[in-house]
Amino acid sequence: MKSNKLLAVFLLIMSGFASAETVSEAIVVQANGDKAQFERALKMTSNMHDILTTSKFEIVVFGPAVKFLADDSDEVPLIQKIQSEGIKVIACGRSMQTENIKESDLTSEVAVTPFGAVHIVNRQKQGWQYFRP
Repeated sequence: MKSNKLLAVFLLIMSGFASAETVSEAIVVQANGDKAQFERALKMTSNMHDILTTSKFEIVVFGPAVKFLADDSDEVPLIQKIQSEGIKVIACGRSMQTENIKESDLTSEVAVTPFGAVHIVNRQKQGWQYFRP
């Protein structure tokens, strides 16, 4: 009877590790700063994706960098390349308000979250790895 309880506890613990291992294959990347920092974040994420092919990736863009997500930005080709690799690009809604950018100004398939920093924190709580280039 005692060994059955120990086995049950062991299996419960191991199932937690298995699910954590699966979730840890998700990476949320912070992109903010100037144009060079923004480009570096996108390019590094793409390079990581080349190696970590089964991992999920999200790039959360906030601060003045949200302007690089606008449909008229010269960063659109890089954003589209990232998206074609299956990497999700997310704009911070608060930063958009500060920078006077509307959702309709964004290039296609850019998602919006109410608060970028909170989105990153929530992803970390869910077991996602956090990367800030």
